Amino acid sequence: MSFQDLEAGCGPGGSRRGELLNNGGRQDATQAVVSGVFQINTAVNTFQRLVNTLGTPKDTPELREKLHKTRLHIGQLVKDTSAKLKQSSETDHHAGVSASKKIADCKLAKDFQAVLKEFQKAQRLAAERETAYAPLNGSSSSQSHLRI
Repeated sequence: MSFQDLEAGCGPGGSRRGELLNNGGRQDATQAVVSGVFQINTAVNTFQRLVNTLGTPKDTPELREKLHKTRLHIGQLVKDTSAKLKQSSETDHHAGVSASKKIADCKLAKDFQAVLKEFQKAQRLAAERETAYAPLNGSSSSQSHLRI
């Protein structure tokens, strides 16, 4: 299944848009969380790749700026997905919600926590490497205060 399928709300069995609308929109929040976790995971992988470049000949002020922007982007994705996860879990407390949806939402919450742990590990490593290594091609003015 591709990311486009997730965005469109299609599962492995074909289009589910009608199904999503017919059950009162309960699946919409869950699908939004699925999409959010996928986007966070993809962004964290990008972040980790950038962190692995710190301290190498490709470590430049531009790389560090890209690292910073990626960190901010992930933070926004986490904030949005967390709100959607909360919304989805609140609907699980209503009568008539299937056990399979509750289980799926629980698994999504665990997936969300796992990707957050990976991001936290990558952030710690980034902080260590950013302070240990100066970027090549000169030090940017925003980084020079760290070298005092």
